[in-house]
Amino acid sequence: MRRALSIALLIALAASPAMAGDAVTVLQEKRTVSPEKRTRQKGKRHEPVEHVALIQNTSPRSIHALRVTVELHDAFGKLLWTHTVTPGPSSLGPGETASLSVSTPNPPDYKKTVYRFDYRTDPGRRRP
Repeated sequence: MRRALSIALLIALAASPAMAGDAVTVLQEKRTVSPEKRTRQKGKRHEPVEHVALIQNTSPRSIHALRVTVELHDAFGKLLWTHTVTPGPSSLGPGETASLSVSTPNPPDYKKTVYRFDYRTDPGRRRP
């Protein structure tokens, strides 16, 4: 009885869908301030920041319609800014990478960037 329950639990866990974000990892991130994008606002320098990230599909399945939400947070976790972008390419096979680039504001209390991923998988098809 105990063994049958354990097997049923393992099957249920294996059959449950993965949560969004489980299959995608940020491999590398770079933030730069572009001198040509600097502007003046009310006497204060406002410097937009270019966030460039390399992301990878770390799952054994292909993912499609990938969208990435970039969030800027302060030291207490408060959301300061958010924007959703589509990386290139937006479909990735297992182990493949994509890049994204987004221009963000540079708020004075910014401390952390969070990437959230949304995508579709084809459960029956695996890429060779």
